Amino acid sequence: MSAITVRRTRFDAAQPLNRHYFAGQSPLMSHLLTALSLTFPDGEQFFVHSVRNVRDQVSDPQLQADISAFIGQEAMHSQAHARFNAVIQADDYRLQRFEQEMEHGMATLRSRSPRRQLAATVAYEHFTALIAAHLLSRPHLFDGFDDNLRQLWLWHALEELEHKAVAFNVYQAVFGNGKESLAQRRRSMRTVSVGFVMGVATMTGNLLWQDRKASLGSARKLLLNVRDAAYLLDLVVNTLPHYLAFYKAGFHPDEADHGALIAKWRKALEA
Repeated sequence: MSAITVRRTRFDAAQPLNRHYFAGQSPLMSHLLTALSLTFPDGEQFFVHSVRNVRDQVSDPQLQADISAFIGQEAMHSQAHARFNAVIQADDYRLQRFEQEMEHGMATLRSRSPRRQLAATVAYEHFTALIAAHLLSRPHLFDGFDDNLRQLWLWHALEELEHKAVAFNVYQAVFGNGKESLAQRRRSMRTVSVGFVMGVATMTGNLLWQDRKASLGSARKLLLNVRDAAYLLDLVVNTLPHYLAFYKAGFHPDEADHGALIAKWRKALEA
């Protein structure tokens, strides 16, 4: 049996949702999380696809169980964020362009070799685990959420940590850690790093501009944006060593022990 738990989120898309849902924080933070959410429906479907591509080459029963749980969690994430994205979209807050770009990008990745597809998933999963660990280790960041959105983001962050090693373990099991496989893993991380960071930054900037009257139109909002930009710099500084560790030949996601963090938030989410 896998230690990874497939849960349904308690997030209710029928509840009213304001684009400045990150109350007490800056508009920048709300738009940034929305930009991240835009990447999830198609991105998580691709992750599932890349693992399924090679699943028949995995013989270990435990890893097979983990793959099933990984697929279940990622499918739930994709569905929940598709609902979130649909609710927050409005005539003056347009997300369709970015959704189409994500769909095109994932379709392009699906045309690559199975090894390249899975290496991209391994890189993306490392990014999401870094962000999830940072958020969960600083619970005050969720103080601005109502219970509904708290459920969505805590649930997603927790499950990203739970399954952080699955795609990596599949990659190692199927393609090994020889010279070519290691080189591909590193190449994919470099490519994903540029694409992911630039893509999310571009989307966030565009959403801020679409909402410029409310997001940038007062001194208070500007000061909040500057304050939270400093928080994002803190995120980069604190996660950089863990990001760079990925390039080591002997790297494994589990070398960063998140067991206590996972146990803590499992209890919190259940409560």
